[in-house]
Amino acid sequence: MVTQGLLFKKNPIYEKCPSCTSISSLRKSHSRTILEKLIKYTTPFGVYRCKKCGWRGYRTRFILTKKSVKNAFVYLLLVLIAAFIINQILKRFV
Repeated sequence: MVTQGLLFKKNPIYEKCPSCTSISSLRKSHSRTILEKLIKYTTPFGVYRCKKCGWRGYRTRFILTKKSVKNAFVYLLLVLIAAFIINQILKRFV
């Protein structure tokens, strides 16, 4: 797992299959349609297939943790404070 930034990158290959719940049976699957390719390249989801039961669907490649949500909130708060301070400075000099 990559531990830097707001999200943790994970590998869905090591997760349970949502259909048969077998562990480590998922593998990447090729995108079949233009819609699947669009979803694959514009969202954090990828197409996966189960080796055992044949399930095929989307799994996310990133997860949010409590710490990452907290960090995002702190960054947002800092941006809002900086914007407020800049706004007040501009009001005085303009």
